[in-house]
Amino acid sequence: MKKRRIFPLLLPLLAGAAFFIVSCVSAPEPKLPPKKADEKALRSAVQKMTVRQLAGQMIVCGFTGTELSPEFKAFLKKYCVSNVILFSDNMRSVEQTRRVCREIQAIVKENTGFEAFICTDQEGGKIVRLPQELLSLKGASYYSNNKTPAEVFKVGELTAKQLRLCGINVDFAPVMDINSNPKNPIIGERSYGSKSNTVVEYGLQMASGLQTGGVVCAVKHFPGHGDTDTDSHLALPSVNKSYAQLKQFELVPFKAAVEAKIPVVMTAHIMFPKIDSKYPATMSHKILTGILRQDLGFDGIIITDDLEMAAIRKNFGIVNGALSAINAGADMVCISVYSDGADQICDAFVRNLSRPRLEESVLRILKAKASVCGNTQDNYSSKEVTSLIKEYNSLMKKFW
Repeated sequence: MKKRRIFPLLLPLLAGAAFFIVSCVSAPEPKLPPKKADEKALRSAVQKMTVRQLAGQMIVCGFTGTELSPEFKAFLKKYCVSNVILFSDNMRSVEQTRRVCREIQAIVKENTGFEAFICTDQEGGKIVRLPQELLSLKGASYYSNNKTPAEVFKVGELTAKQLRLCGINVDFAPVMDINSNPKNPIIGERSYGSKSNTVVEYGLQMASGLQTGGVVCAVKHFPGHGDTDTDSHLALPSVNKSYAQLKQFELVPFKAAVEAKIPVVMTAHIMFPKIDSKYPATMSHKILTGILRQDLGFDGIIITDDLEMAAIRKNFGIVNGALSAINAGADMVCISVYSDGADQICDAFVRNLSRPRLEESVLRILKAKASVCGNTQDNYSSKEVTSLIKEYNSLMKKFW
């Protein structure tokens, strides 16, 4: 997810085994926050939820402006939507963002009984969302070229603290794409490099830092966006590689992420015709269930990239894209602007998805929420917030 686009109608064996391990990598498994989910209690809670509440847990949507409009509040309440994504144009200042996030949490918790995932794309470099008063990290390629993996862990941990200060508990980062195509218009500096072992080593340290800092991270863009020459915000890319080829290269970082127990994987809106000639990865059962779930053994949350991107919107429609993604194995769908069809997606989930299918995904979602929700530092005074901004900026400068 690069940026919001508002439309008017709208990632230990050897080489044949490279897929199964990555040598020369010493990154530790991500350290989850100490809070653990009571799975029995969560199952019981899921069984008591209405179909509308279940469907709402599977939606992430955004809004326009820096305040919650009456229309957006009504949308959250009516459709029991339980997750929100923030972009840079939603965040004018840290204090304003904290206030908006508190308001979102209050509405969602009162309406659904559970707290919200409040998400953003804080990757670094060109893709930063946090208010300008917070000094953001640089792009991924800067760190792989200039810093050590241990320093990247610290950058991830510090970034998580910045996010939590604002009230955000999910970061759609790090990028685990391998930047193998010089003509790629969308990845570039967002990737840690052109070699799989570099991407694994630095990417897992970033992910570990984020999670140690108390934020849920999401690796992206599965099964790999690094070899495209088309921007999926504008059109539908295609990569003419076989599954065997992906195993040897693009899938290596994602396999490592699964083994490191990363909680969330974000999908790519890319066609892989040698694997699935009909659907892009986001909508492909062969890719999401066959490869990610069954072959790689991932049992965390699969979330789509923004369905309003032209790759999906123009070719399949966002409602059909959302339903197909869930049927393919995804758990959550992302829509950057609630007014461009999110209500139709909510209704479509209620009408077309079975209760067992909804419960399967919602249990995964609530397990992840239990690790961070209620853990956001939100009781600072204005003076303390100002002091923390200065402290975090001073620390981040050391990694520039």
